[in-house]
Amino acid sequence: MKFPLRVSDNGRYLTDAEGKPFFYQADTPWMLLFRLTLPEAEEYMADRKAKGFSALQIQMTGFLGMKNRADQSPFDADNDLSKPNEAFFAHADKVIQKGADLGLLFLIAPMWSGCCGEGWAGKDKEGNIKPLDANGPEKARRWGRWLGERYRRHENIAWLMGGDHNPGESHELIRQMARSIHEAAPRHLMAVHNAPEHSSADFYNDDPWLTVNAAYTYKEVFQHVFKEWRRSDPVRPVFLSESGYEHESNDGRGGTPFRLRRQAYGAILSGALGGHAYGNRELWKVTDKWRESLRDVGSNQMVFVRRLFDGCAWWKLEPEAAEELVTRGRGEVGGDDYVTAARAADGSVAVVYIPGSRAILIDLSRFRAPVEAHWFDPTDGGKQRVQAGVLPNKGNHEFSPPEKNAAGDSDWILLLESGT
Repeated sequence: MKFPLRVSDNGRYLTDAEGKPFFYQADTPWMLLFRLTLPEAEEYMADRKAKGFSALQIQMTGFLGMKNRADQSPFDADNDLSKPNEAFFAHADKVIQKGADLGLLFLIAPMWSGCCGEGWAGKDKEGNIKPLDANGPEKARRWGRWLGERYRRHENIAWLMGGDHNPGESHELIRQMARSIHEAAPRHLMAVHNAPEHSSADFYNDDPWLTVNAAYTYKEVFQHVFKEWRRSDPVRPVFLSESGYEHESNDGRGGTPFRLRRQAYGAILSGALGGHAYGNRELWKVTDKWRESLRDVGSNQMVFVRRLFDGCAWWKLEPEAAEELVTRGRGEVGGDDYVTAARAADGSVAVVYIPGSRAILIDLSRFRAPVEAHWFDPTDGGKQRVQAGVLPNKGNHEFSPPEKNAAGDSDWILLLESGT
């Protein structure tokens, strides 16, 4: 794999510099630059690489008022964007380079807007203007240009503007910052992180620097991601930039491994060929529990997400919205037992994620040749051939998954592959 990344010719997924499809599977240690020393960051990144993660989503300047482990702030005491602290960014340079050495992409939020008063944009709870807005458009442009010029030599970087907030009064400031980064580092891909249920394209669709469309939802992912996949003005790779976190329930729906599996497989099969991101309460904050949290169940099961998709031509998949492939048993759209499915247009492969163990009906005439079917266990990566073996590519066939997977849960994946 070779950086920099590019958008595929059809606009649906990412490739490396040699044109090979790049599977974006990100961890979200947002506070990595603030909470860890360089050796600790290396330890963290090595673990993530070994578990199949290909990217890390981090904040460059953190939440307002934060300092790194060396007691360094991103700017001077007045948060003047024209006066970045060289010592702080020298540490960031080293971490990013170590990531490049491991083949990890960094998706970097240069200045987090903030959902709840913790960010750099808009106003605080008392109505006081935040630093990005107080600095104004000229300094926002200068700050963006400084970032782009400093980091353009690092080809393992993409940018994530905004941060957990719709742009509002900061819209033009974010745009100016993004434009300046792009002008200085045109090969870096760029997306925007808005508020939940809003994609990058909702507010910045006409901006030429927007190259990747970030989806963000705390609901079951199909409806939100599929809506973004259907955008054609223009087509961009869609990726799930944020959803539920392991051990976190800020939306009241829990952060179980089962939920994390639903959103990972569901996102890819709903059109997020740009990739997806995993999250964990202790890891996004990079708390004192970060080492033990690297071994959490949901984190470990991301290995199997990568294993499944590495084993098939995932970049060919197109989401199935109508009941054409799965003709019976999909469940209710928006429910946590809804079956997501995607199929290659050439009839070579299809992947079906079944959250609740039940019989489904598949139209095998959608395949170009006889079909070989396997059940894949998303909790341990086990793969077992469907008893019927190779099936003729005609008519409907009922598939009934095993009742329980290795973790005692009910979700299974049906992998259908058709030869020439």
